Amino acid sequence: MRYLILFVSLFLYVQGNNSDKSENTGTKQPNIILIVTDDQGYADLSAYDHVSANCETPNMDRIAQSGVLFSQCYVSGPVCSPSRAAIYTGKYQERWDQNMGWGPGLPLNVPTLAEILRENGYNTARVGKSDYGTNYHNPKVREFPVHHGYNSFLGFSAHAHDYFLLDKDIEMATPDPYGESASLGRLFRDTVKVGFENTYTTNLFTDEAIRFVKENKDAPFFLDLSYNAVHELIHEVPEEYLKKWGAPKIPNYDPSYGKYGTYYWDYTQVGKITDEEKRKLYLANLNCLDDNIGRLLHTLEELSLHENTLIIMVSDNGGEPLTGANNLPLSGSKYTMHEGGIRVPFIISWPKFLPKEKLYQHRVSALDIFPTCLEAAGITPNDSLTLDGNSLIDPIKNDVPSQMAEKPLCFKFGKQWAIIDKNWKLVYAEDYNPENRPITSQISLGANSRKVALYNLNEDIGERNNLIEVEPKKVNELQQKFEWWLKKMKADHPNYVF
Repeated sequence: MRYLILFVSLFLYVQGNNSDKSENTGTKQPNIILIVTDDQGYADLSAYDHVSANCETPNMDRIAQSGVLFSQCYVSGPVCSPSRAAIYTGKYQERWDQNMGWGPGLPLNVPTLAEILRENGYNTARVGKSDYGTNYHNPKVREFPVHHGYNSFLGFSAHAHDYFLLDKDIEMATPDPYGESASLGRLFRDTVKVGFENTYTTNLFTDEAIRFVKENKDAPFFLDLSYNAVHELIHEVPEEYLKKWGAPKIPNYDPSYGKYGTYYWDYTQVGKITDEEKRKLYLANLNCLDDNIGRLLHTLEELSLHENTLIIMVSDNGGEPLTGANNLPLSGSKYTMHEGGIRVPFIISWPKFLPKEKLYQHRVSALDIFPTCLEAAGITPNDSLTLDGNSLIDPIKNDVPSQMAEKPLCFKFGKQWAIIDKNWKLVYAEDYNPENRPITSQISLGANSRKVALYNLNEDIGERNNLIEVEPKKVNELQQKFEWWLKKMKADHPNYVF
């Protein structure tokens, strides 16, 4: 019955163009590669003028040099699960998530980007992390990649996974190998668990991505490459990078330590690792990630695929406050509704059809990824497919705001909420400091945490000057718009099937 609902929803929602020609470009459909980094800081991309000290990402910068760098991109939530649900569906996850929090899940009757692309001739693969906030480690559920549009999958189903410990023996020897963040052991290849030894997830996922590209070089493909870098455990980095950055070598988990969750908790704190060491470890981890992205770019160039490959790179949320990530000049971090939690690094490259070395400064959203991919592929969905973003192709070419950028963008995560309308932001945000763990020096705390605040982002990107008493009419206007949006989201809840 579940899959009958899924089949019917796809039939009703998707009315694609099955030719190998893109309607908008008059040429062969582009390959599409979506690279999702995990917890990358807003200042931890050296293509930006506001790049943090000592940060170098030359291969990520190559994507920007062959395409478009965005200074004002927002994800739909300040943590991974809700933001990823929105990326892959093109919809506000609040439309079906009644808790509007950590675990939106994936409804049966919401077509994903992978499903629509596969329906229109693309070979699809997900490599790396799969996370919708629920039903982890279970290959039979809707949230598992092969059940929402991917022909193949190599990776894990959780918030996070150990970078090194990927074999069956360590999985069987550990009392708690299947945590939501603290998970280790074998990965899934499609629906079967497979162990790996003497490898590292960032390298392994890139190897798999390169293999997929080579095997599908003659037909359009969609590669969803979702790294677990630079998520905790940030200290897990190959030794060559530790030496390069002068970072300490921390022993890997051993079952004699006790529960893996205890080890994970201990080493996500600033304590066993100093604040300064965290930053060095973060930069080492990021360096390894960047080198691996370079390997993938080299493969595309070697196979003469680069020109007609749409590459989109985005972080799933702002930098984590306990890894050494840097979100400056923004305030706040992952977990918060400050700019540092929801404004992220974002790049699009499609050399054959989009400008190169362009900085696009108008507001965009990760909700725009879905319709951008569809337009690039020449796929026209049925009008009944309601998307909350719009394609960025024409706005980029004409350097103008998209239609959605002219409308309010709204957010809800637990008690926290925000609305951004043009240059104005009305927000209730809370700083993140669990159990008084020290916040690293790379994160600037919000000046108005736990207060409703109004900011003019054009003049105050760091959210320091609360204008709530100066602009009462604007506060009232934005409050009404947000309440209307929230009412609309809640009214939509009965329309989704799980």
